[in-house]
Amino acid sequence: MKNFYVDFHTHTKRSDGQLSPEELVIAAKNAGIGVLAITDHNMLCDELGDLQLKHPDIKLIDGVEISTMYGETEIHVIGLDVDKNNQYLRDTLALNTDDRRPYINAILQKLRELGIDLGTYDDICSLTPDSIRIGRMHIAKAMKHRGFVESVDEAFDRYIGAFGQRLAYVENPHRYITIEKAVDAILASGGIPVLCHLYYYSLTEEESEALVAKFKALGGEKAALEVAYSRYDEATRKKLANLAKKYNLRSSAASDFHGFEERVSLDNHFPYEYYESLFGTEKHT
Repeated sequence: MKNFYVDFHTHTKRSDGQLSPEELVIAAKNAGIGVLAITDHNMLCDELGDLQLKHPDIKLIDGVEISTMYGETEIHVIGLDVDKNNQYLRDTLALNTDDRRPYINAILQKLRELGIDLGTYDDICSLTPDSIRIGRMHIAKAMKHRGFVESVDEAFDRYIGAFGQRLAYVENPHRYITIEKAVDAILASGGIPVLCHLYYYSLTEEESEALVAKFKALGGEKAALEVAYSRYDEATRKKLANLAKKYNLRSSAASDFHGFEERVSLDNHFPYEYYESLFGTEKHT
């Protein structure tokens, strides 16, 4: 039994997190995490190799969270232990790159009509100058920073999320790659495809289970499901564990950490058994 914790879903300021990659690694070590995956949105952490040499007391795993389309629903898929030099994976991620300005401006305009004025696209960018791509998380953080909401979760639940009240929701005009293509690219790079936060999507229970079955068919023996997700209670985690068992999926553990200002922390204490579920017992040294 390993006496450290694991986390396979975290973000840095390169996408929509608060910390630099190295700051995240240090914070993870301070939280007792011994295995960490950095999974920024649609981008790889090219400096992970250097960070591994600098911080040999924590195992770092190359990862990425890919936005995909499953029919008309946006679904997120994580690739774990991918080969970041795999050209097919890099070419696939490049297909998800789009001009965010019109999309972000449309959300800002809807918020403005509700009396929530966050300024311009450039104003949002100035709050996180190290981010490569601006998204809804940056807007949610700006809303909290300006006092319009008490938390990022409230911003999504009431205003900009695809779930909840959707008061300022704008459908992203960019068509992300299909879930089939994302899983194919992850497998081609030697990685493990993980279906993220299953109950964050606008799907019924039956549709959610159909998605799990589809994901298993796509990912085969490597396919995994986020079971221990930080925002889910024990009853929901048990339901996900039962789904993973039913469809013979590997189980993953995920904080979905973005920064210390948010409700989600790195102190989830996900046990080492999740590493064994994903990778077996022979890979960690």
